Amino acid sequence: MTELFHNILIGKLKHFGDVLTTSPLISGIKSIWPQARISYLVNPGAEDLVRFHPEVDQVFTVPRKGGVWRQLAFIRELRRQRFDLVLELSEGDRGAFLAWASGAPVRVGYQPLRRGPLDRRLFLTHRVTTDVVSKHTVEYHLDALRRLGVDPGFQPLSLFWPSSAADHVRELLACRGVEPGRDYAVVHPTSRWMFKAWHPAGNAEVIDYLAGDMGLAVIVTAAPETEELDFVRDVLNRVRIRPYDLSGRLTLPELAALIAGARLFFGVDSLPMHMAAAVSTPAVVLFGPSGEHMWGPWGEGHTVVSRDWDCRPCGRAGCDDSRVSRCLLDIQAREIYPIIEAVRDRRS
Repeated sequence: MTELFHNILIGKLKHFGDVLTTSPLISGIKSIWPQARISYLVNPGAEDLVRFHPEVDQVFTVPRKGGVWRQLAFIRELRRQRFDLVLELSEGDRGAFLAWASGAPVRVGYQPLRRGPLDRRLFLTHRVTTDVVSKHTVEYHLDALRRLGVDPGFQPLSLFWPSSAADHVRELLACRGVEPGRDYAVVHPTSRWMFKAWHPAGNAEVIDYLAGDMGLAVIVTAAPETEELDFVRDVLNRVRIRPYDLSGRLTLPELAALIAGARLFFGVDSLPMHMAAAVSTPAVVLFGPSGEHMWGPWGEGHTVVSRDWDCRPCGRAGCDDSRVSRCLLDIQAREIYPIIEAVRDRRS
């Protein structure tokens, strides 16, 4: 008989996109233990990806400052929760230690190929030995549940935001002349790791195609980081038809609301790509050094454009770590147009 768990902590102390790809565990847990209380442990800044979820009861963020006394106070707070199961998905020593420190009797986590300064085996009661490169990261995360002898089946990404975020997005679009009900596309040409980005000229061509040939309003987004904003500026200097620029202006909930209302999403391997998959907005996505079999948009209705080269996916910061990815630069805008048309035809 499957063991019953009532108070579960999911821990993912990594980047935003990594956190969002753990969201299928929420519905997976509820399908097995419907009455379970679910909490999340994430890095500061990632809480908005899970805290509005109706099945998430509370979110903890790991303190990064404040010295040893603040760290001890945080551990005491975790112990007060009396978790009976921790799913530690971070793969690092810090997450494994906090899982152990929580006092939960069952602690599931991954045994990485390379050991860190601490041996995670000391902190976990159940270890998952799945090879991270062998399957999609969503399935990799669901293996933490399978390690307990349960089968969550297929589970979708999920993402929620407050009504205030959607209201603000509507105001921003109205201020820029995008009338309510007008079809629009979201173009997010950047990534936290810019060696995953396509070249500015290609992005400008696709924007002109979406706005001119497709007749869509085009909304350009990016994170409020200097390198990303500079890249967007380069793209906008090359377009013939000026898009609506919201780069650096949106919170994560607002970006989710914007993408949810779009006719389609165009971009690269990034958090917004996973957002599009979570809200069922068809995504056309370019992949270079990273592998789409691991990180591609989860679910149906999305298309990945990549090169079938022996050297990819290499997982490196561009070719020979040069931050320039030839497998991306080789992609031509004209290859993408019929894919966009197919997405339009499916949604007509």
